This record gives sequence, C-alpha cells and structure tokens, in this order.
Amino acid sequence: MNADLLFAGGIEILLLLLAVSAHESAHAWVADRCGDPTARSLGRVSLNPVRHLDLFGSLILPLLQAAFREPVFGWARPTPVVPQNLRNPYRDSLLIAAAGPVANGLLAALATIGVGIVVQGLGGEERRAAAQTVLQSLLPLLKDDISALTDFPVMFTLVRMATINAFLVVFNLLPLPPLDGGQIVVQLLPPDWGAKLAGLRPYGLIIGMILGLLLVKFLLLPFYILLSMVIQIF
Repeated sequence: MNADLLFAGGIEILLLLLAVSAHESAHAWVADRCGDPTARSLGRVSLNPVRHLDLFGSLILPLLQAAFREPVFGWARPTPVVPQNLRNPYRDSLLIAAAGPVANGLLAALATIGVGIVVQGLGGEERRAAAQTVLQSLLPLLKDDISALTDFPVMFTLVRMATINAFLVVFNLLPLPPLDGGQIVVQLLPPDWGAKLAGLRPYGLIIGMILGLLLVKFLLLPFYILLSMVIQIF
C-alpha cells in the first residue's frame, strides 16, 4: 500500500472517529437533559474520541477495512444510561436512542451542503472529483484510484464525511438490539414481542456487522443518488 492510500485510509478513520464520537456524545447529552447525568459524569458529552473508543469497533475493524480499501464503518462504546434516573423512562429512552442517528444525519446533511457549496464555488474539476469519490463508494474496481484525494482533498473529505455518516445512520437504525433501531423497536412493540426481540441482544451486533458489510451499502443507494444530484445540480 503506497503513502497516498495510507493517507486516504487515515482520513476515513479520522472521519469515522468524529462520527461515532458525535453519535455517542449525542446519546449522553440527551440522557443528561432527560435527567440521567451518568454519561456526563463519565465525560461522555465530548467529541474527544478517546472517551468513546471501542477497541474492535473503533480501531481494529476500521483499520482492516482501510487496509483492504473497503468503505469504513464502526461503532464506539455504548453510552451508559440508568433508566431509573429518567423523568419519563418510556419517552426519554426513545429520545436517547434516536439522538445518535440524528447526530450522524445532521453531519451527513452538513457535509452534503458543503459539497454543494464547494462545487458551486469552484466548478468543473471539483464536480468530477466529487462524482468520482461517490462512485468509489459503490464500485470496488475504482477503490485504488484516489486522485480525488491527492488533487482535491477538501472535496474528498466532504464526500467521505457525508457517506460515512449516512452509513452510520442506516447501520444504527437496523432493528436489532443493542443497535439504536433495535432499542427503539423494542420500546414500540407490544411487551411480549419486544421481549422476544430483546433476546437477540447478545447476537445483534454480530448480525448487524454482517448486514453492514453485505447490505447497508445498497440500502444507501437513495442517499448516493441524492448526493450525486447535489453534485450535478450545483
């Protein structure tokens, strides 16, 4: 692997660390607002990735993905929440679970707006670099062509920021506990059905990781199309 590929992988891992830190910090902030200061007391309302790192999900898996030039994704340590401290446990648990994906959605939206602004300001070459970076996320045959990074690093970074955060939104909303989507579905289902789904908790992350590797990219096609439209329209 040459220096440019290492640099590209490093940027993607840094963007992932920002994304998972924002995700967990949002959980912690909403929990604190809802009456549970546990996560705040542990320093989890922070964008410092050290406070959120999961050895496998934040480092080992993304490093392996970057080494093989695959799109990176991962997770951080779960944010601790004590339901007994919440003012309205049912409502607040839903708000806390939704906060992480919402944070990633906002980052994806801001990055997409940034892509549009840069393309509008700088024109054709930036547009081609943005389109190439989007295609690399979908077509493995293009993954070793990182001219978009070497020639247009800002555009490469914005597009990767958008796609990584959009990926995390879809991944975390998979209806599998302990992922956020699973937590939400368990809350919304009738108690007996929710208890059955909650029984998947020991295996949910493994199943989610497999689905993330195999399927989430295709579930993101609408976002890739939207991002491509932003690039072309601007």
